[in-house]
Amino acid sequence: MVYQRPWTHESDVTIRLRRCRDPLPNTGSLWMKTGRSLRVEPLELEVAQPLPDVCPRHGRPAVSRSEVRACFYDTDLHPRFHHSALARDLVKLVWLKQEATAPVSTIIVGEWPVCDRCVRTARRYRWLARSLMLLMAANLVAVVIVSVANIESLLAPLVLALFPGSLLGLVVFFFLIGKSAQRVTYRPIYDERFAFVRAHARFRAAIEQHPRYRPPLDGELDTQ
Repeated sequence: MVYQRPWTHESDVTIRLRRCRDPLPNTGSLWMKTGRSLRVEPLELEVAQPLPDVCPRHGRPAVSRSEVRACFYDTDLHPRFHHSALARDLVKLVWLKQEATAPVSTIIVGEWPVCDRCVRTARRYRWLARSLMLLMAANLVAVVIVSVANIESLLAPLVLALFPGSLLGLVVFFFLIGKSAQRVTYRPIYDERFAFVRAHARFRAAIEQHPRYRPPLDGELDTQ
């Protein structure tokens, strides 16, 4: 398999893909309409090969499997480019223009192995996100109570903490929620039959050493 630059790396692993046999559920919010039409066919893809019980991020033995859904966007960099949805949503929030954001062109789903470190990290980010939301809710309740009690000395700092503090808090909240989700680092898609994925050396070795995990050769791809 020839690795295409500049968006792939020699240490990437190649994963087979296929079109989803059934339509993906709950994708209405992902297929966002914009003023610019897609330059490529919208695709729903899934991982089409077995994966070893090794965490692709840390190379540790997997303790479970987690479904990962990745979105690719139709951008000027590449027709199917994977980048952070947070930055995309912030552009919408700041400019209030949906046309300023790239439309989703592709969704990839698959169950990926995760290790104990991944589980602990995800749990920690979820705890931080819930704590932040509780703090913002408590601040809102405090503003209401202070307003009713007419305590002027406390009202101003609490209002400042609520606004613009709550907007910043929401940005941080969604950032933490995004970090808590299990992730796989895909490269931009050049061919819907396979994807390049950044992976730990032990995960790559597990793919390469076992025939059932190895992707087909270029000629074999045509028969899938």
